[in-house]
Amino acid sequence: MTLDSALQALEVTLRTSPPGVWVRHSVWGWPVLESLHFMGMSVLIGTIGLFDLRLLGFARGVPYAALHRLIPLGIAAYSLNMVTGFFFLSGMPDQYLWNPAFRFKVTFMAVAGLNVLFFYTRVFRRLQQLPPDSPPPLGARVAGAVSLTMWIGVMSAGRLLTFFRPPYA
Repeated sequence: MTLDSALQALEVTLRTSPPGVWVRHSVWGWPVLESLHFMGMSVLIGTIGLFDLRLLGFARGVPYAALHRLIPLGIAAYSLNMVTGFFFLSGMPDQYLWNPAFRFKVTFMAVAGLNVLFFYTRVFRRLQQLPPDSPPPLGARVAGAVSLTMWIGVMSAGRLLTFFRPPYA
């Protein structure tokens, strides 16, 4: 089975799934999902983005632990965006699966996920041991820069989805 044939099979499966049918036939489904997705991204950037900026050395008067307490809100927002994103994908799989902007978006999210793994396995414990106003170690700065860059990439690629619609879809 080739990648194209696997994507074609996935497209049919998603399009005919209950979420896919609901999104295409609901009057309010898409607008409500868009609103929830935007709110989720706002909360995600408002929490994860602030923590990333602190890792980059901004706002040294704010303790790492204070901003880290916001991370569960960011995780909840990310979860909301994954659910709403799945509904978008199910509703119009042809506009996503073949779209280079969508592939970039997924790539940026994957790199962001690997970065989280790096941060919590290599950097976080050391960060917790630092005094609240200390400058971030190099690993924390790298993790913060990668995270912020990837989330900006996710948002940019998400916005570009509508401009790079596949012509054959």
